[in-house]
Amino acid sequence: MRTFIMGDIHGYLDKLKSVLKVANFDYENDRLIQLGDIIDRGPNSYECIEELLKIKNLISIKGNHDDCWFEYLKGNKEILWEQGASSTYMSYEKAGVKPKVHFDFFSNQKIYYFEDNILFVHGGFNRHENINAQSKQVLIWDRDLWLAALSYKAMKDHKYPFKMKDNFDHVYIGHTPTIFWDSTVPMTCANITNLDTGAGMGKEGRLTIMDLETKEFWQNE
Repeated sequence: MRTFIMGDIHGYLDKLKSVLKVANFDYENDRLIQLGDIIDRGPNSYECIEELLKIKNLISIKGNHDDCWFEYLKGNKEILWEQGASSTYMSYEKAGVKPKVHFDFFSNQKIYYFEDNILFVHGGFNRHENINAQSKQVLIWDRDLWLAALSYKAMKDHKYPFKMKDNFDHVYIGHTPTIFWDSTVPMTCANITNLDTGAGMGKEGRLTIMDLETKEFWQNE
């Protein structure tokens, strides 16, 4: 079984189907770790979740947009509509189904996933504290980890390692689009790889899927 990692989708079904096709992803036998923010901004949030549900071996990480929508499903009306939730709501309206049809899906998303000393998380974390002691809000919203990794990469002297309390071998994140650094491909700094290549930022952004073992990656055509 091959394991793939995927960055932020943000409601773009065409990009989702495209990357799964070009990566020759096997819905029955391969495994996908999706790093969160499936919804909002793009026109097909409902359909994106339906597509992911076809994947037998899916590990879905909760993103900040996913979490805000889940709060809405639980009855909290303080949702960030200006961040794209209106397009998510409309995708359910167009499909003729109630948003709560995916209540269990959002309820079962993981705040982070860990195996073989590799961490998968949407936003980031405080690298000076143990991961299991950190709040959901930090894990889905944090950008400081990525900014610290960028700063470390910019240093001329790497005599000292990029330290983490948990000493992870590698960390995969989404949440902060690489397009902010004029890159539409995954970026790695220290032992942090950012797979949010801007799919939620319109035509110029890309959706990325990566083979965990080989590090080969594919993007939507």
